[in-house]
Amino acid sequence: MAQMQLFLLQLLEIVLAVTAFFVVCQSSSGDTMNSSLIDGQTLISAGSVFQLGFFSPVNDSAKAYIGIWYYNLPPRESKVVVWLASRNRFVNASMASLNLTSDGNLILFEEGTKVWSTGTSAELNSTRLQLLDSGNLVLTDGSSRTLWQSFDHACDTLLPGMKLGFDFRTNVSWQLVPWMSDNDPSPGRYVCKMEPYSVPDLFMLSVKGSVKLGRTGPWNGQWFVGLPKMDNSILARNVSYTYVIDQNETYYFNEYKTQSPELTRAVTEADGTYKRWIFDGGEWKVLLSIPDDDCDYYNRCGRNSVCTKGYFSISCRCLEGFQNNSVIGCARKEPLRCSSNQFWKEPSVKVPDTENATTRGKISLDECKKLCLDDCSCVAYAVINGPYGCITWRGELLDLRSFTDGGDDLYIRLPESSTSNRKKFVWSIVVIPVLLGILLLCCIGVLVRRRRNRASTCRLQLRFPNVQKGSISTLDVLPSYDLHTIKVATNNYSEENKLGEGGFGVVYKGQLKDGQKIAVKKLARDSSQGPNEFHNELSLIAKLQHRNLVRLIGCCIEGDERLIILEYMENKSLNAFIYDKTKSSLLNWQKRFNIIIGIARGLLYLHQDSRLRIIHRDLKLSNILLDKDMNPKISDFGIARIFEGDNTLEDMTTRPVGTFGYMAPEYLSYGLFSFKSDVFSFGVLVLEIISGKKNKIFSQTDTSLNLLAHAYKLWKEGRPLEILDDTLNESYSIEEVLRCIQMSLLCIQDNSEDRPTMTEVVTILTSEDQLLTSHKQPTITTTNNEGVFTTNEMSMTLIG
Repeated sequence: MAQMQLFLLQLLEIVLAVTAFFVVCQSSSGDTMNSSLIDGQTLISAGSVFQLGFFSPVNDSAKAYIGIWYYNLPPRESKVVVWLASRNRFVNASMASLNLTSDGNLILFEEGTKVWSTGTSAELNSTRLQLLDSGNLVLTDGSSRTLWQSFDHACDTLLPGMKLGFDFRTNVSWQLVPWMSDNDPSPGRYVCKMEPYSVPDLFMLSVKGSVKLGRTGPWNGQWFVGLPKMDNSILARNVSYTYVIDQNETYYFNEYKTQSPELTRAVTEADGTYKRWIFDGGEWKVLLSIPDDDCDYYNRCGRNSVCTKGYFSISCRCLEGFQNNSVIGCARKEPLRCSSNQFWKEPSVKVPDTENATTRGKISLDECKKLCLDDCSCVAYAVINGPYGCITWRGELLDLRSFTDGGDDLYIRLPESSTSNRKKFVWSIVVIPVLLGILLLCCIGVLVRRRRNRASTCRLQLRFPNVQKGSISTLDVLPSYDLHTIKVATNNYSEENKLGEGGFGVVYKGQLKDGQKIAVKKLARDSSQGPNEFHNELSLIAKLQHRNLVRLIGCCIEGDERLIILEYMENKSLNAFIYDKTKSSLLNWQKRFNIIIGIARGLLYLHQDSRLRIIHRDLKLSNILLDKDMNPKISDFGIARIFEGDNTLEDMTTRPVGTFGYMAPEYLSYGLFSFKSDVFSFGVLVLEIISGKKNKIFSQTDTSLNLLAHAYKLWKEGRPLEILDDTLNESYSIEEVLRCIQMSLLCIQDNSEDRPTMTEVVTILTSEDQLLTSHKQPTITTTNNEGVFTTNEMSMTLIG
């Protein structure tokens, strides 16, 4: 009898499960559900903001998920999903149901099999499921006590009211994990989470190996110190930002200020980028992105160094008391001792990674300094606003960047000998000018006379830095402008006229009295590119005339001012289009192909057809400017070198300069450069134009698959067109695309002798009869984050 009762109970359970699936139960209307929900039924929040139901990212009901999305967006906007019940397993919507059981458990069934559940329980028939206008799906019991809520189980999206942080009581991290791709919502390769250090920091990490991709820095009471853009009024409108820290939990969240909010969300994208979106003017707009530029990538310049973002590129500088070490970044010139009691102020920076940091509480700057002095392991300190106050660091200082607006002051501990030498230096620069005062007064008359008699031309002598040491060119005569004219043209270097900045200084937009628009390149006094680079660029551009090279209009050398006046390029630099998904759609294949050919012809002119034979050494997207008709022009010749002789000529430098990701392996490893170094950079540049991706993006998680190796892998597997930018939408010539990919793979060969000349490159691009075929097996060299070289086999060469 007992066995019979047990059998009947088991049979009853099976019947109930099957009935829950096959019987179409009446779903609760509006925003609540008391029983079940099947395909075709949805919950809609009371204010018609969000909707819950079955959806498929690939428009296939056999691959469906339970999710929440914005309900009432314009038809042109695609469905924006903010939460999913089960990411690792899809269901057949016609055979699945979401059920609220009598014991208070929310379960997703497929053909009677449990796929996902909340794992909750409550009193019999007392639970209710409700979708709120905040996007939170809440399961409550009869006393309105929350049993479970979707806000505690985020996917890739942070909505106002959700927490991003850490619960110390349960050891649970509130974090964001992106979709694997646009059509695959399974957990992706990255995670956005808060590390519960003594001074918590918000990181973008790769899931595999926990490699740090980007970092916000600690909270200063108003925003994260590494995100001064959060202080922008557009971010603050209708949304308030809060940071909570106590013994139980630490988390960041935002919430709406009014009852009728603008829609906003933060999303961790498939590539690891964290973006803040707002729905404005009938479309979603990006307000904040992390990483936003090259300096935002974690520890971009290595240890104990500062990354500075310029208009065309970034620059890296060792902290005071440190010197460059190509393997790790920068290392101390002299070791610290416990008696070291001097500090160097590094202003307006994102403070270092806080993994080795300690909060000392809200005390004064002097008290913070004393605490650091009393701790022999303390290497730096800072006082920031917000909950942490005084922070001290030990060990290496990682991931620093400078800001022109924002940041905090960091005080770096130095050996006594370093500060003693600095005091002597400061004393000498004060005393010597006083002693030489009389001599300077005597020189004033001469300087004034020279100023009055200054000719209307800039005259420069250029020394060729080539094999024939000591050869000097004839005098170059350039149109000159007086300083007053340039200041008027640029509105006294106003912020509104600022186009950007780089290692040399700042570039300003200007307009002369005759209406001609100009770009003024102003050398900063503390520029990493000094007078030599200034004269080098000025002299080179003066000698070059080509439609694909930026045109020199004139110069201004007056007092301490050094200005280069160039033609104004309406569309700025190419990287502003390629890396921006909105702007990249403006570049169809024909425009991209014309840009590639234009760059190639400009580079061919530099290498072979100009009066001088020039190696650019810093060819990259940001150094390609676009005029109003989208014609490309190569710019920035500050580190270019002149050669005489044949194409095989090489030179060596002890200090390779340029941009990682574009530098040829022989140049990066041994300082050897030649015309083939530019060819390598051109190959990288073409792949970026075709794919819309940066070379280094692929190296964040797998150092063997940067963009170069990824392109070759797709080619070898017969899938080369998969590398194309999604915005091209198949509006391209397959023959031209394949020719460009083949040509770029030849250009990035590890052995410089296996790369084509620019003459051959132009022939490949412009002649349909020029063929490429497999012949031998050179290699593609890639670098990982530690600078270690790896190779992938590559077989391709040029035939007539």
